[in-house]
Parts: sequence; C-alpha cells; structure tokens
Amino acid sequence: MIGPSNSNREIQPEVASSLGVHGRVPRSESLAARGRRQQTQNVITGLALAFTVFGVFVVHPYSMVMYVYYMMLWGAFMYVLHRREAKDFLFAYVVNSAFIVAFYLIQTHVYPESYGTTSPLGAWTDDSYFFSLVADSVPPGIELRQNYHYYTEVFSSVVKFLTVLPINHPMDVVFFQSGVAALLATFTKRFMWQMSGDERLANTVFIFCIVCPFLLMNGGAIFVRDTFVAALFIYVLSCLVSRRFILAGAALILELALRPGTGLILLPAIVIIYLSSDRILSRRNLLVVAACVPLLLVTLSQVGLVTQYFPAYASYVENMNLTGRVLYDDLANSDGNAIFRYFQELPFLLKFLLNGAYIFVYPFLDPREAFSTLYFDARAVTMGLIVPVYAYFLNAWFIAGTLTKVRAMKRQKQVVLAVLVTILLIGTYSLQTRHKTIIYPLYYLVVAVGFAYARPTERRIGYIGSFALAAAQLAISLR
Repeated sequence: MIGPSNSNREIQPEVASSLGVHGRVPRSESLAARGRRQQTQNVITGLALAFTVFGVFVVHPYSMVMYVYYMMLWGAFMYVLHRREAKDFLFAYVVNSAFIVAFYLIQTHVYPESYGTTSPLGAWTDDSYFFSLVADSVPPGIELRQNYHYYTEVFSSVVKFLTVLPINHPMDVVFFQSGVAALLATFTKRFMWQMSGDERLANTVFIFCIVCPFLLMNGGAIFVRDTFVAALFIYVLSCLVSRRFILAGAALILELALRPGTGLILLPAIVIIYLSSDRILSRRNLLVVAACVPLLLVTLSQVGLVTQYFPAYASYVENMNLTGRVLYDDLANSDGNAIFRYFQELPFLLKFLLNGAYIFVYPFLDPREAFSTLYFDARAVTMGLIVPVYAYFLNAWFIAGTLTKVRAMKRQKQVVLAVLVTILLIGTYSLQTRHKTIIYPLYYLVVAVGFAYARPTERRIGYIGSFALAAAQLAISLR
C-alpha cells in the first residue's frame, strides 16, 4: 500500500528521494513566482466574480442568492474537513461559475424556452430532467422528460436535501455544480502533490481540470451527475493516501449510489493505484489479482440478479452479460456510432480493445455536426469542435506521459494502467461515451507529466500519435 502521511508537506522529502531516473528533485515555486501566481489568481477571481454577477442578473437575479448559498455550503465542507485546500477550492468555484454563466447567457439567448438548460433542438442531455426532480416548481414551456414526477434519482435527492432555499429556475441549482467541479480540480491537484511533492506539477493539473471543456459539458456547467462521480473518485483516492478512511468510505458509498455502474467500473482503478505494488509480479499484486478476478467474474455472471433485488437499476443491467453490455437499438445514428455498432459484432477480444479505443478518442472532430443545428448550440460546438481540437494536444501529452522514462510521481505506471483499464471497461460494460468523464482526473495526471517532463523524442511521438487519432476522427466524420 501507499505509505501516506497526514500532511502534504511531510510527503515531499520521501517522494523527492525516489523521483526521476537521474535523481530529479520535485520543483517548488520560488516566492516571487508564487506571488505572481497569487496576483494572477486574484485578478482572475475578480473578473470572474464581476462577470458572474452581471450574467446572473441578466438571466435570473434570484440565482445570485443560490450562488452565494452553494459557495457557503461547499466552503463550510472544505473549511471543516480540508481547510488547507479551501483557498484553491474557492478559486475553482468562482471560475467554474463564470463558465456556467457564459453557457446560460448563450442558451437563454438562442433557446429562451430552455431557461439555460440544453435544448432538444441542439445537443440535448439530462439536465432539465434532473432539474425537474429537484425543483419546487418548473418554468412554463421548458422541455422535460414525460411523467418526470414519477421518477427519483439519488443525485437530485442529494442536492434537494442539501438545499434549504426554493428552486424555481435551472440557474438556481446549477451552481451546485461549481462545487462539484471545484472538488474535482482541488483534489486532483492535492493527489498530484501527494504523489509527487511537485508544486508546479500540481498547479498544472489544477489548471487543466478547471479549464476543461469536456468536463464543463458533462457536469461542470450542466446539471448532470457524471462530473460528480469523477470528483468523488479522486476524492476517495486522496483521502485514502491521507489515511482518512472514514471520509474515503463515505465518498465511495455516495459514488456508488449516484451511478452504481460507473462506480463499480472505477473500483479496479482504486485497487490498481492504492493496493498494487511497483513490481508487476510482486506477491501483493498476485494476491490482489487472485482476490479480485474471481469476484469480478462472479459479479458479472450474476449481474442479472440485480433486476430482481434492485429493480430501480434494472434498465442498466438488463442487457448485460459476462462479455459486456448489449448495444441499445436507439443509439444515435451518427457515423461514429455506426462504427461503434459494428464493433459489437466482432469477437469479444477485438470488441474489448476497439470499444476502449473508441471511448478514448471520443468526441469525434466533426465540424459539420457541430454546426448542423438550426441555431447555434454551445454544447454541440464545444463537443464537436472545441473538445477534439483541445484533445489533440492533451492526447499528445498523455502519450508522452505514458512513454516517458522520467518518474515524476509515485505510482506513475499504476495511474497509466488505471486509465487504460477503466477506458476498456467503459467501452465494454457502459457503452456510454459521456462516462469517459469519470477517468479525467487520472487522465490529467498523466497529461501533466507529459506536458512538464517528457523529453523531446517522447513529445514528438505523442504529437504523431495524436495527429493520427485526429486524422482518423476527421476521416470518419467527413466520409
């Protein structure tokens, strides 16, 4: 097991002595650099706060009360349990809220009847549905799932339990997601620091997590639960390293309750990172495999029992078997998903690998699809154009971080393995591309290593590999 301590500062000497093939010492910021970074953060905080206030009063003035309420709610959680990280958390909260306001300003202008949620006329998702479950009343004309009042969801129930003020507009509740996004960014940074003792590497991960269009469109700026699951996952890992097992256990239970399927998919990643040894064939690793593989096989073979004892989750597992999830007939008929359908007809091993590759490269670069909606759609443009272009660089640094011989953090190989295993499991047992969100904290750890420490040759290989992925995406989209 990882030998953590209760203080981040206590970890640094231990990590520093073990880093790098050439004895690389973790980098700490100079006082001058730290001062400049703090000044920059103060300026960004002020601008983001001013923009948020302006945007909220344009869209729905009462939501300013909810903005402050959720900031205080999440801030109290951080102050009581993680006081040292509270400052980073509040910075991330304010910045993410500005992104939310930008999205809502666009949506309410283009699709007034959506009240800021995603629209059926564009890249629609489940945010209006989750809003309807938590709201005290819903605005007239907003598109909702039919018979929504017959449904219950753990995600909406948790938010409703934590919110004592009335919710009558989608913007009233969406700032809860700023706390979720801030939790993810703050504890990804903290976990990187725990693993590396490298201050600048931790700050790099923090920036990547805050400025992530994929996370924003899958729970950072939209009221859905995928980013919440990802945030809880990295929180569990960080608390395990700090030996705060009660907090880790509580977060893991909530994670499994929010999304049982994706929560289970993440369990191998926790095992790989926290319980495995650096030596592949060590006794500890063999014992972990010996214990986990039979348990996993038995669970998958008996997954149909869930429909009997937990009918609320029947829809998730009714088409599940040992070789994966059967693809639904109503999967969207884009070119990319047509290829995804084809993969399901292949032998299991090929399907297992190709599904994982598909999930990794998603979303596809597709300029035509991004602008195919009748009106400008922020989510469609982001997912079809901005995210793939940004991912070209991220994937290049991820490949470089995977290949680099520089040991920038403890359990570096295990983190890479956990990302790959989780991607493969999502491709086989989830088949929902947005579930890729859950692995982004670990993905950014590897990206940061490649960005900061990869050698020129490793970076060139990364850019070549990423270019090949982007070219394949574009070819599929334009064929």
